[in-house]
Amino acid sequence: MNVHRSTSPPPGAAHRRRRGRARRGRGGKPALWTGLAAALVLLPLGHLALKDRTAASHGAAGSPSTLQAKPSPEASPASRSPEPDTSGTAREKVRPSSTAIPSSGPGTFDTAGGSGAAVGGNERTLTYTVQVEDGIGIAAADVAAEVERVLADPRGWTADGRVGFRRVSGGTSDFRVRLATAGTVDRICGEYGLDTGGEVNCSVGKDVMVNLKRWLLATQYYTDDVTSYRALIINHEVGHFLGHGHETCPGAGRPAPVMMQQIKGLHGCRTNVWPYDDDGRPVTGPAVP
Repeated sequence: MNVHRSTSPPPGAAHRRRRGRARRGRGGKPALWTGLAAALVLLPLGHLALKDRTAASHGAAGSPSTLQAKPSPEASPASRSPEPDTSGTAREKVRPSSTAIPSSGPGTFDTAGGSGAAVGGNERTLTYTVQVEDGIGIAAADVAAEVERVLADPRGWTADGRVGFRRVSGGTSDFRVRLATAGTVDRICGEYGLDTGGEVNCSVGKDVMVNLKRWLLATQYYTDDVTSYRALIINHEVGHFLGHGHETCPGAGRPAPVMMQQIKGLHGCRTNVWPYDDDGRPVTGPAVP
């Protein structure tokens, strides 16, 4: 038979223990150092937790190193569209490699459809068609729009107040603007005794022949402004059709005449693609004998 013995403390023992703990809690060192030790243990753990939360937040929104992403090849300076220049024409967005440009074609042409509004021409209005050699991957309508823009510009040949232009798509026209491969340009220009050497344009008979390579690549002086060089091509060759001969630089620092062969050098002049300046004054130079 087991004997049950009471485990209750004797009277007054619990009271003495509570008094002892109270004294240590209020003024004794054991309670203080225990609290400090706990704080020292929890402090680095809290810092690590805060660091983990910060890293997670950056991972969601993008850390400083990932926010500044590298530009894609499409956004590189070489393929971005440059800012417009003072010539008033938009610059070319992308230029193809010279090896990708066909050097010869079939010699047949597609004529741009429709017609344009007459511009200038108090004395006479010349009609013209725009044609693009088949198989070169350029729409005749796009070239026609660009040619119309150039010939309608107030700094163009209409600034003399006499000559005007109107694009047509059929019937008889006064001249033709024809964009073609170097081989076709050489052949047509060569029929009139001109040697274009696979590189340059010409104006012969009723044909203003535009070399595809020059249309797409321009020259060293217009590397960053191919579209302006197209205006120079049209104005120079149409100028020949109108009876203007070659001119040279009138002086260092002055704008190059549009009838100057700028592909052969500027000779101290500044690039210029228009027959007249903004004030309607002709940009000319000494005639080449």
